[in-house]
Amino acid sequence: MKLVAPPPEARIANQQHVYTPKPLLTPSEARFYQCLQALSSDRCRIQIKPRLADVFQHARGDFAGFAKISQKHVDFLICRNEDWLPMLAIELDDDSHQRAERKRRDVFVNELFAATGIPLLRIHVKEIHRAELLVQKLSYAWHHRGAVLQRLQR
Repeated sequence: MKLVAPPPEARIANQQHVYTPKPLLTPSEARFYQCLQALSSDRCRIQIKPRLADVFQHARGDFAGFAKISQKHVDFLICRNEDWLPMLAIELDDDSHQRAERKRRDVFVNELFAATGIPLLRIHVKEIHRAELLVQKLSYAWHHRGAVLQRLQR
């Protein structure tokens, strides 16, 4: 095993672009993640910002299909513990989702999840403190997905 990172005082100057670390989650996303963690009690796996290309299989050789999902992600993906099967996805929406470009992206993502049978919950950041409603929506989505999976197994 080899640690690649240099000592903290060292700087590598030959990078073409300037990169700096940033938090993975916004403050709203971090608060929501803590809420999800508390609600789940380790009964499921919570993935943060998975790429759609890591969630969905595209047809072999369909490069256009891959391109449509390779640069997009959802905020959270909830998976079953035992097999990591996606059960539901969550998008935290803020006012940026009112922009035309964002609306087009949201329509595509909504249709993708609907076509694959995975529930997608859209929650406005102003609603993240409503724990009772959140539990209700999450439970419904989880049970809906479970029913779909049972029908597929028959």
